Amino acid sequence: MKKINFFYILTSLFFGIAIVSGLIQEKNLLLSIIDSLFIIGIAYVAIGALLYIFQKGFFNGIVYALKRFRSSTKQGKYISQFDDLDEAKEPHEEYNVQRSYSITRSFLLVGSITLVLSISMTYILYT
Repeated sequence: MKKINFFYILTSLFFGIAIVSGLIQEKNLLLSIIDSLFIIGIAYVAIGALLYIFQKGFFNGIVYALKRFRSSTKQGKYISQFDDLDEAKEPHEEYNVQRSYSITRSFLLVGSITLVLSISMTYILYT
């Protein structure tokens, strides 16, 4: 719960910075706010998408294949004696591991709303 409250405080801070930077700049105030909102929205959507990809275990298959390839070669077996990379778990045990991030939905929701808001404000401003 504290992570989500911190997330909304940080988001409010970013929106405040966007409005203050729009006031400081000498160009059109509404255009500056729209630009800042778009950048904030696209960053939030990108972070949320990356968290979603990690959460669903997209890269687990790649890690599994690389560990399996390493353990199948003669040089990989020799090298694995000197490091602890393969000692953590067997490759097949890590393949089904899925991580859960509670903030993923918040990033995607706030980023999508901000993007839609900035695009609609741009449409209203320029039509």
